This record gives sequence, structure tokens and C-alpha cells, in this order.
Amino acid sequence: MKHNLIYNPFKSTKLVHWNQSGVVDCCQWNGVSCNNGHVIGLDLSQESISGGLHNSSSLFNFEHLHSLNLAFNNFGSFIPSDIVKLKNLRHLNLSNAGFCGQIPKGIFQIQTLKTLDVSNNEELEGSLPEFSQHGQLDTLILSNTNFFGQLVSSISNLKQLSTLDLSNCQFNGTLPDSLSELTNLVYLDLSYNRFSGPLPSFNKSKNLQYLSLLQNELTGTILSTQWEELLNLCIINLGDNFFSGKIPKSLFTIPSLQEVTLSDNGFEGLLDEFQNATASTLELVDLSINKLEGPIPLSLFGLKRLSLLNLSSNKFNGTIHLDTIHKKLPYLRVLGLSNNKLSVEIADEDPSLSFFPNLTNVLLASCNLKKFPSFLKNQPKLFDLDLSNNLIQGPIPNWIWKFDSMVSLNLSNNLLTDLEGPLENPNSSLLMIDLHSNQIRGSIPYFTKYVVHLDFSNNEFYLSLTNNSFHGKIPESFCNCSSIRMLDLSHNNFDGPIPKCLIARNNTLRLLNLAGNKLTGHIYDTIFSSTCNLRYLDLNVNLLRGTVPNSLANCQKLEVLNLGNNSLSDEFPCFLGNITTLQVLVLRSNKLHGPIDCSHNTSHWKMLRVVDLASNKFVGTLPGKLLQSWTAMMDDGNYTKENGIYLYFNMYDFGHYIRYKDMLALINIAIVKRLAKIFANDPPYIFDDMLNYAIKGNQLPYGGTYLDSVTVVNKGMQMKLVKIFSIFTSLDFSSNHFEGPIPEELMSLKALNVLNMSHNAFSGHIPSSLGDLTALESLDLSNNTLFGEIPTEISSLTFLAVLNLSFNHLEGKIPTGTQIQSFDIYSFEGNEGLCGPPLTNNCGDDGVQGLPPTPSASSETHNSIDWNFLSAELGFTFGIGVIILPLIFWKKWRLWYWKHLDDLLWRIIPQLDFVYEQHGQHKYKTLRWISA
Repeated sequence: MKHNLIYNPFKSTKLVHWNQSGVVDCCQWNGVSCNNGHVIGLDLSQESISGGLHNSSSLFNFEHLHSLNLAFNNFGSFIPSDIVKLKNLRHLNLSNAGFCGQIPKGIFQIQTLKTLDVSNNEELEGSLPEFSQHGQLDTLILSNTNFFGQLVSSISNLKQLSTLDLSNCQFNGTLPDSLSELTNLVYLDLSYNRFSGPLPSFNKSKNLQYLSLLQNELTGTILSTQWEELLNLCIINLGDNFFSGKIPKSLFTIPSLQEVTLSDNGFEGLLDEFQNATASTLELVDLSINKLEGPIPLSLFGLKRLSLLNLSSNKFNGTIHLDTIHKKLPYLRVLGLSNNKLSVEIADEDPSLSFFPNLTNVLLASCNLKKFPSFLKNQPKLFDLDLSNNLIQGPIPNWIWKFDSMVSLNLSNNLLTDLEGPLENPNSSLLMIDLHSNQIRGSIPYFTKYVVHLDFSNNEFYLSLTNNSFHGKIPESFCNCSSIRMLDLSHNNFDGPIPKCLIARNNTLRLLNLAGNKLTGHIYDTIFSSTCNLRYLDLNVNLLRGTVPNSLANCQKLEVLNLGNNSLSDEFPCFLGNITTLQVLVLRSNKLHGPIDCSHNTSHWKMLRVVDLASNKFVGTLPGKLLQSWTAMMDDGNYTKENGIYLYFNMYDFGHYIRYKDMLALINIAIVKRLAKIFANDPPYIFDDMLNYAIKGNQLPYGGTYLDSVTVVNKGMQMKLVKIFSIFTSLDFSSNHFEGPIPEELMSLKALNVLNMSHNAFSGHIPSSLGDLTALESLDLSNNTLFGEIPTEISSLTFLAVLNLSFNHLEGKIPTGTQIQSFDIYSFEGNEGLCGPPLTNNCGDDGVQGLPPTPSASSETHNSIDWNFLSAELGFTFGIGVIILPLIFWKKWRLWYWKHLDDLLWRIIPQLDFVYEQHGQHKYKTLRWISA
């Protein structure tokens, strides 16, 4: 058998010594166990075996084998089907062994098998079979594989099952009620799957110690189980599901319970007081991100062993005195009270606060704080500090920067005005810094080149000549941040060019937001290197000019691109069609020109959901082939907002739970050693929990992700979508020079929510197939040359909230229907041939309104006047009268005149653009001078 295996002899501790040193009896070899001359146990774990395991292997001739351990190798092959020949096998461990493909079904049919562990083979797949009543399995571990399908109800036939771990797989469907028949169950982990439906009862599982259903899609209440009867339960984790109703107080009275996590659900109502809190063994309570309300029960502060208490993002109210928490919870490390309706008071004059426990994570966002809690400067292990969305004003004290242990700092949305120096700390471990939306002025601070997340947006940073040689420019020192993942300097007063090295050198950069500044110059073609990893690029509202750089196509993972409101002069960037991940494309208000026909490109944007090309100089027809390539807009429209998610991307490329070892790729080795020394006496899981709360529960919600945002024109007004819904789709072609008919291919985009084609030269009829766009909420076809009747199918668009067909050449009766008649006359004005409600004029017998009568000619006079002498004066007077009098007395002529005058000025003067203004209950379109 040894000769059939490929292994590394330098790392082997068993195989390399077999049949050496004169020992012929295999029962004496390391890793081999025998009984009565028969091999019954074989342990080849951690032998660096590679190259596969085949059916021809003599391994499968050991018919008496009871135990086989091949864990922690790298076979890189299928599990041989001949493994089922081992009829007496009781324990099989194939975990972490690099197996792939389909698991042999026969493995589950080995009647003697008691333990099966195939976990951490990420390319191994399969589904659960129907289990017979003769199964002997007591341990089944399939975690971190690609197993899929449902949890079969015959799982209850495994009467001896004590450990069931199906975590981080692809299982779905409801949990079978038969799960409650597993009376010997001790450990149950079904986390990170897509199980749905209600939670079955575990009343009969009296031995249950560990229960985790984290991050599934389970619904309903959790009242089916009498929790107080599960006397052995130590850990329960039901976080990140869709549970609702009240949290039963019996959950907190389980005598052995140590951890309870119910975060990210829909639990609501009051949290009741519970008894015997002081005798409780609870060490972790996480009820964050629910709908709990009322005062925080005092019982929670009686849990003396508590090290983690997170009540953030609920509706708790009242006043919390931090000194009271200190006295009652002496072992507290993580405190989360953020985003409630609480007021936190801190008695800084109390000297006992200097000896507050060794807090690591302090989350006090939105707690009505008016100053920095001074006791924090005495916390030597402070790891994560969130004081955002408070009323703290004045300078940021310099002691904030002196924590060697601090990794995450969020002071955003306060009234901070300055940075108290000095800022230098050579031992700083800061990776995430968020100071956005304050009033900070002065020189932009430079912290550490190892920073990962940096957000200075919505401040008034500038660089003075005395502090830097690049007055008003983004300092090139950012180019040396070798680990940075997010840089947000938006809405400040930066000017000058974008540093060429900013993206080219930082191949770790995932997000760059420089919107709302005064940046000038070109977007250089050398900025985007072949190693570009950007997911989000926002340069909106600057003074950039030149072309869209071809090198942008190197950013093959780009999801959001916003170059709007600049002075870019170029053709439509068809070359970006190779970025197949792009979901949001905003090019509005530039000087882009020419057709948007990309027929020469073989790749297009199949994931595009938001496209904004408004206020440019594009010409020609809308290419149907291009529209048909936007397949993400072709969903059948059956999705609802309840089923959707927000568009976001993962900043750190990790899985669900962020571990210390995962961060090693981002953190400089010096920081790793420093943190390891600071937390040397703490268990490894403590650091993992701290890191998760720093990344998941703070600046980057949803597990180190960044929610995409963009500003679009929706329903006639500019709106910033801070969270772009994954089912939201929008097309804006307005204020260009497009012409020709509305393409029929556009009607295949059935998921479209917003369509704006106004201020162009589209002609022809409005397609009746427009009624197929059943998800449409806003439709603007105004200021074109469309003619014919309004198709009746529009009246079936039940979600339509905004409709504007004004200033075309439409005629006939406006279709009847509650949806159409709900719009005011401004939706139809400027179409001389239209009639019927909501217009005040009635239709004739033929359903068409007649044109207004032509004014009669003036009566001829016979006075003896010298017309040659008066011709110039009369001509001038008559010309003025023809224009002025109708403007005064004829409303439709007045509207037509000003509309076409605005259009003419808009086409001639590029600095002019249309905006919508609200006056009272009416919305008006106005031509405004847009500053460069």
C-alpha cells in the first residue's frame, strides 16, 4: 500500500518509517493498530499525501479494518467507490483531505459505521440519502463541503446520533419535525445554510449542549421548545435568521447556559425580567439588530460572569449609567449599546471608573454622548471603539491615537472640529478609521501605512502649504498604504489631480470614493494597472476632463462605476463591456458624444442594473443588441422587496466568520506580533470574537462588506440610493440627441423600475408592449417627437407612480383607468391632439380634439394711407404682437414657446441643464446654469 501512495518523506512521521529498521511486522508500525493479527486501525493523518487515492489501492483489502483516518492530507481526487468494501468500518475520518467530486452513496450504507467525518473538503459534494432503521451512526460531520438538498426526515432513524454538523454547506428546505426525535443529540450545528420554515421542538433532546442555526432563513417564533427543560444546554446561536415574536425569558434561566446569540432577527416587544440572574453562568448575550423595545431589564446587569453584552440596533430606551454597569459586570470585555433610543451617562468624576474592566470593544454609537468618555484612556486592551452618531464636539483628543491594541475607530457623524496632536504612534495597530461627516478642518492626517479602511468623507480637509508641499492636493503618501482596502475622501475640498500612484500601487484597494471635491486634470491611463482589484469607484461631481481611460478595463471585478458630473469628453466606453461584474454605470452630465453602438464588442454587461447616461451629447438610435445583453434587467418581475437584498461587496474576501488567521494577509507582521503579545493570555476565540465585532458590528456592517450607493434621477428628482436594492433597475437616457423609434428590445427588460428617455428626438409610436414592463414605477418620455395614441396597455402598470408624456405629438383619447387618471395634467401637456381626463377638454365624436381655430385676418381698409411709409413700423408691431399677445393670453402657446426656447438654449450652451423643482404640490422643470 505504501508504494501506491505519493507523500512527502520530509514531512511524513509514519509512512516514511514503514518497513525500515528491520521491523517486518506491520502491527508494530506507527499508525497501524492490530487485533489477533488483523489490521483494525489505520491512521495516516497529516502525512502530506497527494496524487489521489484509487480503487486499485490495497488499502481496501483490509476487511477487518475498524478505523480509517486520512485527515489533513491533499489527495486532490475523488473518494474511491471501493471504500464501501470495508464492511466492518466503524470510524471514518476523511476531513481536510482535499477530496472532491461526488461522495460515494454507499458510504452511508455501511451498517457498522458509527463516525463519519468528511468536513473541510470544499469541493466535495453530495446529498443525504434515506437512512435505514439499522444505522449505527452517532457522529455525522459534513461541514464546509458542497453538500446540498434537504435534511431528510429519515434522519430520525439514527437513534444513536449525538453529533450532527452540517454547517457551511448548501442545504435548504424546512427542518423536518422528526429532528425532535433525536433524543441522544448533544451537538447540533446547521449554521450557514438556507434552511427555512419554523424551528422544530427540541423538548426531547435532554442531552443537548450545543445548538447553532446561525445564518439561515428560519421564520416564526422560538416558543416551540420549553427551553428551561434543556438543563445541559451551554450554547445557543439562532442569529441571522427571520425569527419573530417575543424572546422567552425561560431562555435565560437555563442553569448551564453560557452563550446566547439571537442577533440579526426580528424579535420584538419587551424583554422580560428573569429570575436568579446572579446565579447564572451566562458569559455572552448578543441580542443586537432586532426590534426589542422598552427599558433594558435590570436582570441583564445581574449576570456577574458576563464578558460580552451586545444590545445594539434595537429600540431600547431610558438612561444607562455606565458606572452602574462597571460595578455589576466586573468581567465585561465587549459592551454594545449602539443605535437604540438610549442616553448613556458617564460620571467621569467617579474615580472607580479608572479601574473599569479591561474593555476591548466599546460600541456606543447614537447614545447622546456629548463628550469623550475619559475613562477610556485607561483601557490598555481597547481594540474597537465606536462613538459615531453622537453629539461630541471639539477636538479629537490625542490619547485616542496612543492605543497599541486599537484596530478599529469610528468617530463619524459628530461635531468634531480638529485633531489634537501629536498623532504619531509608531506602535499603532489601527486598520479601520472612520471620521466621516464631521466638521474637521486643517491638514489631512496620515496615520499608518498598514491601514485597511479609511473614511474622511464629508469634512473640510485641506492641505496647507506650511504642513505639506502639495497645497490642496491628495497627498501621495496614501500610495504607501500597502494594505488599504477602502479610501473615502468624498465631499471635501481637495483639488488638483488624482495621484497616479493611488490605485496603481495599491492592488489591495477595493473602494475609492473621491466624489464631491474639486479634482482637476485627466484620469490618467496609467492609474489602473493590470493588478487592479477595485470593486467601487466614485469620482462623481469633480472637474475632471479628458477621456475615460482604457486601462479602466483592467479592473475586472468592478461593480460600481460613477464618473458623472465632470467634463469628460469621449465616446461611449464600449471597451468596459469586458467587465462582466459591473452592476452600476453612471456617466451623466459630461461631454460624452457619438453613438452607443457596441456591436463590435463580443462581451457586454450582463449584470448591469443601473445605467445613467443623461445630459451628454450621445446621438443615433438605441442599439437593440446592446439592450438585449443586459440580462440582469430581464427578470420576470416576480421578485419583491421582501425577497431582495442590497447590493454589496465583501471588502476582505473572507467567508462568514472572520478569524484572526484570516486577517494575517492584511496585517503587517509587526502588528500581528504586537497584538499577539497584548492578548497573549486570552483564548484564541476571544480575539476572533473581538475582530468580528470590530468588522461586522462597526464601520462595515454585514461582515466586512460595503453597501453600494449611487445618486440617480428617480421620479423626477435626484435621489441618493445609499443602499442599492438588488432588484432595483434604472435606465436614464435623458437630455441627449438620441433619435429613431423606441426599440422593441427595450420591452424585454421586464424588471425595469425607472425609465427616463426625455429630452431627445425619439419618434414613432409608443410601443404597446410597454405594458409588459410590469415593474415600472417611473416613466418619462417627455420632450420628444412621439406621435399617435397612448397605448391602453400603460393603464395596466399598477406600480407606476410617475408618468410624463408631455410635449410630444400624441393625439386621441387618454386611456381610462385608475392609474392613468391619477396623474395631473402636467403629465400630458404640450400634446395638442390629446383629450379626455385628466385634461379638462372633452373629446369629439371621433375621439380627437380639434386644433384651435386660426385667428381671422384683419379687415381690409380703404383709407388713403401711404403703406410704403408705414410698412416697417406696422411689420415690426405686428411681429411683436404675434409673439407677445399669445404669450399673455394663450397658455398652450406660452408653454410651447418657453419649452422650445429652453431646448434651444440647452443644446447651444453646454453649461445649462434641466433640474426639477418642487413648488407646493407641483413639480416644475427649470433650466439652470450648472457651474463647472
